[in-house]
Amino acid sequence: MANRTPLEEQTGADLICYNETYGAFVLVQYKAMEQAKDGPEFRWRDGDQFTQEIQRMDVLLAELAKCGADRAPEGYRLCNNPFFLKFCPRVVFNPNDEGLFKGIYLPLDLWKSLHTNGRFKGPKGGNVIGFDNVGRRLSNAEFISLVTNSWVGTTILQSAELEKVIRSVLETGRTVIFAVKRETASDDSDGIPRSTKNSNDALSPLFTSAPQLKARGPCS
Repeated sequence: MANRTPLEEQTGADLICYNETYGAFVLVQYKAMEQAKDGPEFRWRDGDQFTQEIQRMDVLLAELAKCGADRAPEGYRLCNNPFFLKFCPRVVFNPNDEGLFKGIYLPLDLWKSLHTNGRFKGPKGGNVIGFDNVGRRLSNAEFISLVTNSWVGTTILQSAELEKVIRSVLETGRTVIFAVKRETASDDSDGIPRSTKNSNDALSPLFTSAPQLKARGPCS
């Protein structure tokens, strides 16, 4: 969990998943939806905390882009953006429950497209997202499948850089400056960084390994 910690301040994410098999990070920002007349909804204003979190994601994404293409088959991803948003109705947390909260998973790029095209504008000009105006979205099962098999997330090269930042934040409790050199780090002939080849040296999951991604999200 990264919620309300320096790690969230650094990445803009509440939840960070790491798939050790394919060396992929997936970062998720959770937002609680409040019950309204027509169902659960999430509202925000331009310039508020939510938009600042999006900006932090964009800053981190720009640095990760400098890592360049990952030529290793294990580094292949369907998209180059590891950030997701999940909007879920506010519920009373039950530690005995299993599975993920009902909600709306949106890739960050899809959210931006919907926002830019005015899909989230309410009748009075405010920003609101609900089950009735979001259109296509990822279900819990679809998201788990994508993360489990690392079809989404950072590439191996990006993960090697991001790992350094996460370790530093966890060890010091402070945010750090994250900057990536455009030259990729040295690796073996197969293109897989040495740090990801030995599972004993790989970064342990910060929340849960993707194949066990069943814990509840922080929308309580």
